[in-house]
Amino acid sequence: MNIIIVGGGASGVLLAVNLLKQAQAATRVTLIEQRRDLGVGFAYSTRDPAHLLNVRAQNMSAFPDDPTHFQK
Repeated sequence: MNIIIVGGGASGVLLAVNLLKQAQAATRVTLIEQRRDLGVGFAYSTRDPAHLLNVRAQNMSAFPDDPTHFQK
C-alpha cells in the first residue's frame, strides 16, 4: 500500500507514524512538505519563547496506547 500525506507538520508526521505502526502489510508513506524541517509546521515553528503549549503535557500523546508518551 502506498499513502501520500500532504503536509509534514506535526499532524502529518504523527499520522504517518501511526499508519506505519498499525500497518499489517507492506506500507510506504510519503510526506510532501515544502519546509525543510518535518514535524514543526506553522503552529510549532515559532521562535518566540513566550509561546507556550495550551494543553498540559500529561494530556498529550502521539500514541493512543501510550498516554504518557509526551512526558517521556
